[in-house]
Order: sequence, then C-alpha cells, then structure tokens
Amino acid sequence: MTERVLYRLRRRMLDRLMKQSPGIHDRFDQGTLLSRLTSDVGVVDRIVSGFVPGAFRALLSLGLGAALLFRLEWKLALLLSAGFVLLFFTPNLLRPRATSSATHYREAEDDYVGGVREVLAGSRVIKGMNLREAVMARMDNKLRSLFAAGYRLIYVYALLDRVPFLAFMLLNAGVIACGGLLIFRGDLGVGAFVAFYAIFLSVGQSVTALSQLLPALMQAEVSFRRIEEVLAFGDGQRASGGRVPIEAVNREIRFDRVRFRYGDNPPALDDVSFTIPAGSLTAFVGPSGSGKSTALQLLMRLYEPESGSVQVDGTDIRDLDETHFSKMTGIVFQDAFLFRATVEENIRIAAPDVSDGQIRRAAAEAQIHEQILAMPDGYQTVIGDSGETLSGGQRQRIGIARALVKNPRLLLLDEITSALDPATEAEIHALIERMRGERTVVMVTHRLASVVRADNIVVFQNGKAVETGTHDQLMRRGGVYRQMWDKQHGFRLSGDGLTAGVTGERLAVMPFFRGIPAEQLERIADWFVPEHHDPGHVLFRENDPGDKFYVIVRGAVAVHKRGERVAVLEEGDHFGEIALLNDVPRTADIIIHRPTTLLSLQGSWLRRLMDDFPTIRQALERSLNERSAS
Repeated sequence: MTERVLYRLRRRMLDRLMKQSPGIHDRFDQGTLLSRLTSDVGVVDRIVSGFVPGAFRALLSLGLGAALLFRLEWKLALLLSAGFVLLFFTPNLLRPRATSSATHYREAEDDYVGGVREVLAGSRVIKGMNLREAVMARMDNKLRSLFAAGYRLIYVYALLDRVPFLAFMLLNAGVIACGGLLIFRGDLGVGAFVAFYAIFLSVGQSVTALSQLLPALMQAEVSFRRIEEVLAFGDGQRASGGRVPIEAVNREIRFDRVRFRYGDNPPALDDVSFTIPAGSLTAFVGPSGSGKSTALQLLMRLYEPESGSVQVDGTDIRDLDETHFSKMTGIVFQDAFLFRATVEENIRIAAPDVSDGQIRRAAAEAQIHEQILAMPDGYQTVIGDSGETLSGGQRQRIGIARALVKNPRLLLLDEITSALDPATEAEIHALIERMRGERTVVMVTHRLASVVRADNIVVFQNGKAVETGTHDQLMRRGGVYRQMWDKQHGFRLSGDGLTAGVTGERLAVMPFFRGIPAEQLERIADWFVPEHHDPGHVLFRENDPGDKFYVIVRGAVAVHKRGERVAVLEEGDHFGEIALLNDVPRTADIIIHRPTTLLSLQGSWLRRLMDDFPTIRQALERSLNERSAS
C-alpha cells in the first residue's frame, strides 16, 4: 500500500508539472520544486510506512486494554480515560510552533537545493572563472540558514517527544496513589490492582506511542500542504484543449487582436494582429522585451491570450485537439536541451514509433547524420548532461532532427542560432530556408541578417506588431526595421565569431560620430579592439573605474543595478560612455547575456576624440540626457 500510494503521488505531481504553463516557474523556483518532489514526498513516505502501521497497532492494543481495565475497576478506568485524553492532546500545545518550524526548515531546504542545482549546472563557469570562494560563500549562507532552521525544528520536536513521557509519568503516579487509596479502603484487592496496573502500563504505552506519532503527523501536514500547492497551482494560462482535429496549416495562421500579459505586469502583447501564410518562412524580429518570443509561445500553446485569438485556418487554437496539434508541430528552442541518453534516443523521443531509417533521414535533413556516424558509438553514443559533450552546432542540429523526425507541418524556432558562431549560424539558416514551402516555418531571431530572404517579417516593438512585410519592403518603408538594420549593419565578423571590426561608414551612423570626415572615421575604426566573452562573464561592476567604451557586434549584455536586471543591450548598441564622459565610476553592472563579441575603445582615445571634435561630447551629452529621460 505504501509504495502504491507513493507511486501515484509522484506520478500525479510529475504529470501536473508537465501539463502546467511556464508560469509555474515564476511561482516556484527549481529548488522549491525539486525539494517538494523529493523531500516532501519522503516525509509522506515515512508517514504512510510508519504512522499507519504504528497507529493500527497502538489503537488495537488500546481498545483491548481499555475493555479489560473497565472490567476490572470501572471507576479507576474512568479516571484514567480522562488522563489519557489529556496525555494524548498535550503535544497540541506546541502544534503552532512545530508547524512554523517545519515550514521554515522546508523553505531553507528549498533554498539550499536550488543552490546545489546552480552549482552543478554552473560547475564549468565556477571553475573557469575561479568563482569557488564566492560561490562557497553563498552556499555557506544557505547552509547556515538550513542549520539554524534544522536546530529549531529538532528542539521543538524533542519537546514534543518528551512531553508525552512526562504526562505518562504523572499519570502513573496518580494511578499508584488512587489504587493505594482504594486498597486501603477495601474497595480493591491487591491482586486485582496488580492486574489492573499491568494492563494500565500496556495501555499507557499505546497511548504514548500514539501521542509520539503526532509530531510526525504535524511535519507531514506541512509537506502535504506544500505538495498540494503544486498540485493545485493554476495561473489561468493553460490552453483549454479542444477536440477539433488538425493535420496541417492549409491556409494561414492569424493573430487577431491578441492581448497577453505575464501576471500583473504591463501587457507583453497589446492588440496584435498579423497573418502567417501557409508554407511560408516567417520571422518575428524586434528588440528584447518587444513581444516576439511571447507571440511564439502563444503559438506553441504554452500560454493562451488574455483577449483576442490565435487562429489556424480560421479555428481558434484553443479549440484544436492538443494531441493532433502537437503531432503536426515541431519545436526547436534556443538551448536545444538534450537528455542524458543516446543520440538515437534523443531524436526518437519526439516520435517513439518511428523506424531507424526515419531517424537517419531526419538527421540527414538536419545535416548531422555524418557527424553522428563519426562519434565513438554512432547513434548509440551516450550524450552527457544537457549535451555538454557536443558543440553548440551539433546540439542544435540534433534538436532540429528531433523536431523533423515527426515530419511536422508547422516548425517553430526560438532563437536557435543565438549561441552559434557565424559559420554554423549560416549553415543552420541555409537548412531552414530549404524547409520552406513544404512546411510552415516561424522563427524568432534578433539578428536581421538571417531574415533577409524570409517570405514575411513581423516587427515587434513595445508589445505591438508595428510592421510586416519582406526585407526589401521594410527597408523602403524606412521605419523601425530600417533603424534596426542600420544599427546592426556595418560590422565585420570572422567565421568563428571571435574577432570583429567596424567600418567608418557604420561609425558615421552613431550620433556622436556624425560630422567627422570619412577618412578620419576609417582611422578611428582601426582603434577599436575586438573582445569575445561567454555568458555569465561580468564585464564590469558598478563603481568600477571607467576605462573603455563598447559597441556590441554580436550577442547581448544585461544591465544590472543593485542586483536587478533593468535592460538588455543587443547588436549595434553601445555602452560605457557615461563613466568616460563624466569621469565617474561605472553606474551599473554589465553581465554577458549571450556569447558576445564586442568592440572596445580605450577611454584615452575617446577623450582625445572629444578634445579634437567637440561635437562628439555634445552628441554624447544629448544621448545621455535622452536615456535619462526615458
């Protein structure tokens, strides 16, 4: 019975987690979810396996013993009954304190488990950047919190364990006193009292055993509540799941006045309408936070609109049969997560019934078949945790093969080349272009050079679809897309993405370089030095001295203030000029968000330029004033 109960509980929790929208991770961090799936279920295990049999034995012994006690001397047995009731409920006096201590301990355990998960996931970064002492200091704080919470918990439960014994000792003294009085008065024989006392000891032990089960029951109450929070979670964003069958996109996908927000935040999409023709290659582009990824997630059915609708061939996506929709849809995410299993198992998991030949055809279509054959065990090569034994390009191609093995009619791609070098990125985009026509392809990207040949481009800004059209149409329009293109255009990047340069023509686009002769701009372009950094690298901290000006050629950086991310800067953006212009320390932390190639200009060179060309200082000051106002 114990194992069956635990099996059903674990399966129910996992099933609930996999059916939830990503909003559950906003409510519970991964450490909390892991702790509830393991530690809290473990508490339930101990209760089911220990409490139920122990309670059954104690109750059986108590029932039989009480019947004998009343038969021997009902007056004394009645007195004992009142004492047993007090003994049994005495631990309830500490119930609020015990529940509070158990809750705090579980929360501290959640935090610790989350920290351990981060240490395991970031082991290479910790070692490569020599962060052991800093990370250990963070973990030591978590351990100290767990120690303090555990100490309080053990102390309270030690009291709960001792109180029943103390109450039983007092009751035992009362039985001897009352029994002696009855014997002295001649109302009870010595032999009857000895028999009564022996049975009393057995019954008392049963009552004490029952009372000692209460602390475990109180602890389990906290775990049951935490498990129930996960099972009962619902953010109202799960698609309802209709029954209309679907095999392919025959005409179009339409976003009709879609509005969506995450929790109580401002709308991520606000009155968004556009059409994706069947068989087309459609790209969603825009700056970070513009809504392009949110639109794709609605199309993936990870969330559902607050108002408006996403329609496939005129049918609301919420009314489509979820199983049919899943079979016709292939999805490749930015991180191309792979399981710790063989290459073949990682591809087959999307369609368990496919043949070996279909797996190899999908791998060939994703241009990874030959590389798989070159691996030590071919398709039976075991991939390490999260695919870390493979290159970024290999992980993405296996991810594409996993999507293609289903022969999807709709292929959704979420920033799949953001972590790849330019050469691999070009190969992946060539593969994507070959897919259009035979299937509808929708991709999210921040790099405009990869969407030049797209059939349809939807430009997002501030949660709205502000422009749609082809590359040439949008360039002629001279709107948001043209501004983004001009910002990203004019950089030279090596095939491996590690070295870069900038043209004088590109520098002329920057407001603070306008008016400088072209010949001088070409000289200035040579002063920029390329830098390449991996995600998580701290470029500089707030209050560090300002010594460089940066331009992002490829990738993205996150701007943090007081530990909170306030902005993400992408290709073509520049930063670091505030400290140089005002000769003050850095005003924010800059942390690499994606694999990033930068061009840096030493502060001494920029100051020299500002002395030679006063218009640079004026333009920088104007730019800073505009940024402060926004």
